[in-house]
Amino acid sequence: MAQQNGQGHDAEIIALLMREYESLRAEIAQRVASRMQILGFSGVTAAIVTGTGEVSPHRPSAYIAVATLLLGVLWLRDCNQGIQRIGRHLREVEEEVNRLARRAYGSGALSWETKRHVGRQHERPVWRLLGRLGGWTSRH
Repeated sequence: MAQQNGQGHDAEIIALLMREYESLRAEIAQRVASRMQILGFSGVTAAIVTGTGEVSPHRPSAYIAVATLLLGVLWLRDCNQGIQRIGRHLREVEEEVNRLARRAYGSGALSWETKRHVGRQHERPVWRLLGRLGGWTSRH
């Protein structure tokens, strides 16, 4: 009887963790869509500003275009770093769900974020460096 109550308790905790997991995955999807919209907006704004007249160092349009693109890239990097923070937390949730699932059911249940993180660690050094610079990957 005690084992059944323990398994029931584990199942409840797993259900709660799965709601958190789903919410965090949805947050990542929203951030990915948002970052692409902002980057596209920055690019279009820069193109419109530079297309309104000749671009030269003596005209402010060149500086506005560069500043717009720079802000877009910085925002993209910040957004990517936020996604990485969520990913670290997702790996912790996966670990906890899998620990509870192994105890209650004999096998783990989640692996996506952990497998993806391990895959990133085996990428070529140049891609890892570019990923860190752009905020797509982290050392953790």
